[in-house]
Amino acid sequence: MSSRPIRTLVLTLLAAVVALGSSASAQSPGKLAGRVVDNTGEPLVGASVLVEGTTLGASTDADGYYFILQVRPGTYTLRVSYIGFGTKVVEGAVVEVDKTTTIDVTLGEAVVAGEEVVVRAERPLVEPARTTTTAVLESKALSELPIVNIQDAINLQAGVSDGHFRGGRIGEVAYLVNGVPINNAFNGQQAFEVEQNMVESLEVISGVFNAEYGQALSGVVNITTKGVPSEWNAQVLSYVGSLASTREIEFVSRTTDPGTGLSTSDFESERVSYMDAAAFPNLQDYQVSLGGPLMERRLGFQLSGRYLEDNSYYLGRDLFSPGDLSFGLNSGLPDSLWSISSTGDGDFVPMNRTQRLSLNGNLSFDVTDALRLSYDGFYQGGTYYPFSHDRKYVPRGLNPTDFVNHTHIAAARYTLGRSAFVNLSYSFLYDDTDVELYDAPTDERYVREELGQLAGANAFQVAGNDLYTNWLRTETQTVVGSYTHQLNRVHLMKAGFQGRFHRIDNRYFGIEIPETGEAGPDISESPYEDDQLSTTPTEWAAYVQDKIELGRMIINAGLRFDYFDPDYEIPVDWTQAGLERIPNPEAPADSISNRTQADIEYQVSPRFGIAFPISSTGVMRFSAGLFFQIPNFGLLYSNPEYEVNPQSATTQFGNPNLKPERTLAFELGLQQGLTDDIGVDVTIFAKDIRNLVGQEIIRDPRGDFAIRWINTDYGNVRGVTFSLFKRGRSALNGSLDYTLQFAQGTASSPGEAFARQQDGLPPILTLVRLNWDRRHILNGTITYAPSPTTSITAVGRFQSGTPYTTVRNFVRSPVTNNADRPLTFVTDLRAYYKPPFVPVDASLFLQVQNLFDSVIQQNVYSDSGRADETINLSLFNNVRVGGLNTLDEYYYRQDFYGSPRRVSVGLRVDL
Repeated sequence: MSSRPIRTLVLTLLAAVVALGSSASAQSPGKLAGRVVDNTGEPLVGASVLVEGTTLGASTDADGYYFILQVRPGTYTLRVSYIGFGTKVVEGAVVEVDKTTTIDVTLGEAVVAGEEVVVRAERPLVEPARTTTTAVLESKALSELPIVNIQDAINLQAGVSDGHFRGGRIGEVAYLVNGVPINNAFNGQQAFEVEQNMVESLEVISGVFNAEYGQALSGVVNITTKGVPSEWNAQVLSYVGSLASTREIEFVSRTTDPGTGLSTSDFESERVSYMDAAAFPNLQDYQVSLGGPLMERRLGFQLSGRYLEDNSYYLGRDLFSPGDLSFGLNSGLPDSLWSISSTGDGDFVPMNRTQRLSLNGNLSFDVTDALRLSYDGFYQGGTYYPFSHDRKYVPRGLNPTDFVNHTHIAAARYTLGRSAFVNLSYSFLYDDTDVELYDAPTDERYVREELGQLAGANAFQVAGNDLYTNWLRTETQTVVGSYTHQLNRVHLMKAGFQGRFHRIDNRYFGIEIPETGEAGPDISESPYEDDQLSTTPTEWAAYVQDKIELGRMIINAGLRFDYFDPDYEIPVDWTQAGLERIPNPEAPADSISNRTQADIEYQVSPRFGIAFPISSTGVMRFSAGLFFQIPNFGLLYSNPEYEVNPQSATTQFGNPNLKPERTLAFELGLQQGLTDDIGVDVTIFAKDIRNLVGQEIIRDPRGDFAIRWINTDYGNVRGVTFSLFKRGRSALNGSLDYTLQFAQGTASSPGEAFARQQDGLPPILTLVRLNWDRRHILNGTITYAPSPTTSITAVGRFQSGTPYTTVRNFVRSPVTNNADRPLTFVTDLRAYYKPPFVPVDASLFLQVQNLFDSVIQQNVYSDSGRADETINLSLFNNVRVGGLNTLDEYYYRQDFYGSPRRVSVGLRVDL
């Protein structure tokens, strides 16, 4: 890892120290409400309802009703009291993001002074306040799942498959932390990953979402981090894992010491199991949390950290160094005349691996009962090492990716009486990614491109390295404000605004090594291999929404307005985009500027949802909405200098004038309780997706191709989800989620049109299956907890294969995505045990991913429909391989397969 992450960490910590006294993290509160009555059903006026461990509380009105706003998501205990009546303590009241938790209480007359009755609130099977498809996982539920990161938990939800929400493209989901968006505007992905031990509540909205959420077409992931605990506590968790599979992979092995001038007799093929090839530990995970009050009910903090080293299951071997110089492999010489340089140490190397350090600090300060200030700081830095099939034996020639993110969220909340409050937050997000082999482009260790081409047909590379560098920096400042007012018992109004101010500073350049050898490596002098982007686009949004609670009928209605200024110039004539001035069509002897300012975009999106009871244990819901999203900035600003290389027959342009992509979504759902602890949820959904980014292929005056991004693609998704769940305090609980989905469109990716043109294929003129269209997804989770000291959770995932286009007898099917890859079934397991004889609160746990070591074919050869079979094995069977590997090894692609079994053991201690 370069020194930049360390420098950034120091700056992050300094910024946190400065901000501690005056800033606050934006929260996503819920609401407690209900009615207090006596044994006869008569309302108790002025009864006290307090939330223990907080300063929150309320008194009942003339009809016995109460409500408490600004309740942070979590689990609470309520203390309800009234003069002359016994106090009732209600434990286990679960509050969710933007939801109303109803707790009705009946008080009996006190027989003994100070009498208390303790009851436990049961989370209802049917949630009448839910008008759309939402899944909420609390921290306890997350800790029980056999997952490595939060994304694994998201992919377990109905309607979500490999990051695609209800058939949408990747990048159509808004990620929020404590109510503040954390998407990197340049690539559309979350800028950093909130670690599992930092999460108090995870809300996944895969259906229609409220007007306060924007810049998303398919879904919202709303993460609430852990707040300041009312009592001091600490938690330490660590575990290590190893691949536990006897399945074998073929490798080339060197039988002599590293050196030059070696012959083929110095190498041999061997088969090695995953267990033997993957070093132990394959996974290391260390987590720690500490927090508590500094001033009781006024000032406190929470700190969390995680170090993760995930070596994945992709394996290479350090057999060749990038600068090794071999001869004869790429010629018709007999292999007895080959001269081979092999100076690598010969060790197995994990590829597609990640090392990262994550820190989160939260400080909360209640200045008065009405004013709260708090601060959230996040740091994440690390390195990702990629996988390449062709570079299996030259892993040190691949560019690693160093990434650093630090995000600061400062907010203030002011309470205006018992029924209204104001939120104001400011956040600063800094995301820095360096894709480079060495820190300096002049590093003498770079070798010429030709060294990567020494091997012959059907052979892995025996030298070479990447000769390019990407420096990507995104800064986003976000201001979020909202006003929430419980107008009366029926209407909860909320209005707000959001401003996002981006700064994008990117540079992409190639590295050139002169042939003369008089000078070393340096940044390429070609202007077509050195692109720089600097721009400051701006977003604004405002919304208003009303939550109408008419008894058990709930209506959510809202309207959102979005504004976007791309802050960039575009060509007037795209066929001559490389020229800053062009002839004036009206006076050819004169010239005019070929640049004009890109348009400012506006959009308005209405949202509506309703839930109403159909029986005492059944609720119907309907929701619809119009959603807009500016395409990620990587599409708007590609080729930012509009350069046209005269040596190239094709030029690709970005387009800052792209319109927002648009989705019209509907859903109809039913929640129904079957028994006291078993319920079902059925949802029918449909999405009409327009203005998706595609490509326009035009000709420039020379007759060469000019490609630019335009809003041309269309998609259509429809489907149904079915959930069966058992909830309660019994030893056995679980859920079963099924998704049937049909995702069609004119293109699976923005660049598909030109790729087809280059392959000589006709354009797609009808709807075809999209690349991620899994027709059937079945997820099952079951938890068995026979005692407070033991818990076992198993997760099973059955999925039909994604589509591909067949090639049979060397003829490509005229129908795109006409066949399915093989289906998959995977089971994961997590088990806890608390030894009763240990003096501290400690838990041992076991986690097994892919319990039955299933062979998962996630990609296939188009001529066979399988990962382990291709006609090329027969075609080249009698042709000499131009390298040291066998033909079978070359056509065994690790990236065509899913992970083998991995077993982890660990320890958690709560203090």
